[in-house]
Amino acid sequence: MRLASLLFVLFLALLPGCDPAKHPSRPKALFIGLDGVQLAQYLSLGDATNLKQRLYYGKAYAGGINGKSSEQPTLSGPGWATLLTGVWSNKHGVDSDADSLRINPAFPSLFKRLRQALPNAYLSSIVNWPSINTAFLLEDAHGADVRESGLSDEQVIERTLQVLGNTPADFTFIQLDEPDQIGHDNGYGDRYEQALRKADSEIGRLLDKVDQRRRMFPQEDWLVIISTDHGRDYWGKGHGSASEQEKSIFIASNKPLNQELTELSIPAEMPGPDNLYGLPAQTSVAPTVLRHMGLTLQPEWLLDGTPLLGKTGARKARADENKGRLRWNSNANGYLTILKNGHVVAQVPARDGQWTDPQGMEKQNDYVLVLDDTPTAVRNRPAAKAFVIEESSY
Repeated sequence: MRLASLLFVLFLALLPGCDPAKHPSRPKALFIGLDGVQLAQYLSLGDATNLKQRLYYGKAYAGGINGKSSEQPTLSGPGWATLLTGVWSNKHGVDSDADSLRINPAFPSLFKRLRQALPNAYLSSIVNWPSINTAFLLEDAHGADVRESGLSDEQVIERTLQVLGNTPADFTFIQLDEPDQIGHDNGYGDRYEQALRKADSEIGRLLDKVDQRRRMFPQEDWLVIISTDHGRDYWGKGHGSASEQEKSIFIASNKPLNQELTELSIPAEMPGPDNLYGLPAQTSVAPTVLRHMGLTLQPEWLLDGTPLLGKTGARKARADENKGRLRWNSNANGYLTILKNGHVVAQVPARDGQWTDPQGMEKQNDYVLVLDDTPTAVRNRPAAKAFVIEESSY
């Protein structure tokens, strides 16, 4: 063990909070971002991967719902912003890869939410693709203890291992870029497969480090969550459009996750291609991290995602603008509370699965559905007005 690591261990051991017999568990989270990884290609590597042997995983979708207000391009900027905020680009404002874009301060990322709630938390953002830190999160993650950009994937891993070994490492986000780069250059094939195998090996090193730390500090409760910003087109070279392949992603974790990931919940009127919209969305990652870190999810945050730990609340919240109706999926007993633009407007049985806004949806509104103390939000697209042409009387 290096001297710095030994000193850090001794330092933690002397802290009053480090006696597991006297103090509650300490949540820690590592979010591993793999850029441009297609799950089907990852699974084709076989059973001897860290994904299959050491993680719980499931399919998910990116890019919002086609034709609805949540629709966004399957590009890296919107994808990473959504993963880190828990809302779609119609809220966070990053709708392309342009370096001029910044996350809307009204919808902050995990870094700002965690800093506000846990002022002394040790936060890190270590990325290959610089724009995450130097553009979209430029102001939002300014208070991170570690913020490093433009590193190679190998450097990202080495730096992350240092953070995990030598610091409190309360929340760490990393981004590996090589699978996306090689996909753009070569499409699917041997080189893309090699990139996935390398990324999987790097995940293994990080999981080993987390396991080592858990043995050293049994009171630490570690969540490792892994996802990707977008899928790829049929050939593996491009992305940005709304095809099923480009919208298909995955979410994996070292912890078993709830039924939002493990059980399809299909929106009956808009299932999507191959029931894609019955899967969890990439908006689920941020609320999962926030809940694990001990934060109570607040209705005013307008988070679009369903958390994957604990109660799911109302699943698949959505707006049917033409009928002025909110819809959701739930088999829960009891009542669901509906807020509209910050005000409670209704309480209805959760099993009803729908509520009609008496004022319609001709204007944009932010709705929040609260069930089992779990809020989930949806922003409607203003409904098209119906123009009635009366017959001439002459």
